[in-house]
Amino acid sequence: MKKFIVLILLFIASYACDSILEIEPDGIIGADVLKNGEDLERALIGTYFNLGGISDGIDGGELLGGDFIIMSTLLAHVPNIEIIWDRVNGFSYNNFIDKEILLTNPRVQSNWRRAYETINQVNTILANVENIESSEDQNRIRGEALAIRGVLYFEMIRLWGPQYGTGSDNSAAIPLILDPITEVGDIETPQLASVLTVYDQAEADLEAAQTLLAPFGKNGTGLSSSACQAYLARMALQRSDFAAVENFTSEILQSGNFSLENDFLDAFNNVSNSSEDIFAIQQTVASNTGDRSAGTGLAFYYSSLNESGLGALRLTLFFLIDDEIVSNGPIYPLADSRGTIDFDVDISTTSSQINTAYYKNILNNTVLSPAKFLTSTNVIPVIRLAEVLLMRAEAIYEQNPGVINNTALSDLNQIRTRAGLTALTLSDFASPSEFMDAIRLERRRELLFEGQHLHDLKRWDGFVGSVSARDPKFILPIPQAETDTGTGG
Repeated sequence: MKKFIVLILLFIASYACDSILEIEPDGIIGADVLKNGEDLERALIGTYFNLGGISDGIDGGELLGGDFIIMSTLLAHVPNIEIIWDRVNGFSYNNFIDKEILLTNPRVQSNWRRAYETINQVNTILANVENIESSEDQNRIRGEALAIRGVLYFEMIRLWGPQYGTGSDNSAAIPLILDPITEVGDIETPQLASVLTVYDQAEADLEAAQTLLAPFGKNGTGLSSSACQAYLARMALQRSDFAAVENFTSEILQSGNFSLENDFLDAFNNVSNSSEDIFAIQQTVASNTGDRSAGTGLAFYYSSLNESGLGALRLTLFFLIDDEIVSNGPIYPLADSRGTIDFDVDISTTSSQINTAYYKNILNNTVLSPAKFLTSTNVIPVIRLAEVLLMRAEAIYEQNPGVINNTALSDLNQIRTRAGLTALTLSDFASPSEFMDAIRLERRRELLFEGQHLHDLKRWDGFVGSVSARDPKFILPIPQAETDTGTGG
């Protein structure tokens, strides 16, 4: 059997401008520099940089700020019918649109590497957090670090593991590393943990983080107690634990900390968090995931505007509007602000002039570009209140599928009416199952190209074209560079 070691052999940690974990001449990774609150605060900021994929070059791996969204999106859609991918400008992602992911794919390797690098940073922070004098600061930094680790393990097991509850919960999936590697001699060949074990650890991390972060409210731009609840809800939804989903989402909604933007379009392309952002990746001119000049990042691949990207992700027009061609497509009624299209853009159009959900791709005017991620200077929403409402609606229905609950209907209607659609009534459904169909349709409409649809298809046992989304081809492989590195024979 091939052995492998996690690629935190990199020993690098992109902590802003200065590296916190550095190779010392004697082979010791310098974790002993985390001696006080200032060191640990700086380390935590750097860990957020890694989690959000703040660019360190084309091979950096963008995680939540890019690749986890792009890879999932390409896997979830049918090529040439739903979306067209620019295979020249996006060549390292071609495997995903083809649904044939090679062990040597550079995006798989770079995100695997960066994820475990980030986890090692978190583990190092947790091992040194008691060096902070203030117990309040200790709790906040410990909570945020645990939240980051929980988020990453959950996102990784969704991508690198089979769907939970399909008979593979005890199968080996990914390494679970909970202690820091601080010396070269500490590096060992890790065991692959089971799907169940990884889910349980992610849940434990997020639950502990939720408690620790509760006194800090919205917690600025960092992960908060509500963000932990939102991720716990996502996890419970993936595990079909609908009672837990309802509990977590209800607590978020009852907190009063978040509200839907009046206009769907106002939830995107903001320089700071919108009122509905429960967690978002922060970007600035100086620190971002990349754009046209860098050749990386969401803006580079999603936007075709001259100022920001090359528009590799291209949508076929009939995918949005023609339900006779795409029977399961996210069809937008004419009144729906989420389906508006600007056909008048040209090479001089700037991001501030886009006020529709889609626009004509500037490089190929027979297709469209999405307008959710127009530039590299705006925040990237990770979890929005709109998703929380849709999660609760689904969870309430699934606990009693024979009944259309008024709270669930209200949650669904908040999403519809915000988009300009009429509210649905009980008389609009011939059967309760049609209500679930309406929830699924609104998830597609609302969250399109935000990276969630692949995971929805997996838990719904849906299909990408004619292929089950639970087929192994939709599971990312452990990189070959990882399995070939093995130590110890």
